[in-house]
Amino acid sequence: MGFTKSELVQFFDELTGLISEENQSEANLLIRGFVLDFEKSYKYEDAALQKNVPYVPPFYIPVMPQTFQEEIRLKLTEKLTELGEYSPENVEQAMHSKIYDLRELIDITEYAKWADEEIYKDFAKKLAASRW
Repeated sequence: MGFTKSELVQFFDELTGLISEENQSEANLLIRGFVLDFEKSYKYEDAALQKNVPYVPPFYIPVMPQTFQEEIRLKLTEKLTELGEYSPENVEQAMHSKIYDLRELIDITEYAKWADEEIYKDFAKKLAASRW
């Protein structure tokens, strides 16, 4: 049986309620660390595929800063031309994907680093706002 992120957080909330008060703060820290690692390892892919998600995760190219998008578009155009697969449709299709899906075509290191930092910042804000 698998959990959605929401179900997992609810489970941990209920579990934390069962332990003694002196251990709750330590348990909350461990849970936050676990959820952070969980989100970083899955890169929010489940959220991108589910309904009622009010945001697009930052590892999708359309959410990245405009300068990154322009750089990525140029690199994709060059690479696809080099491979003989250039067409405006192919470039547009690639521009709507996840940066991690383009690692076979272009160097994504800088963009992936930005995405990971944004994911971490967003998650850290959510954790701070939801002090259990």
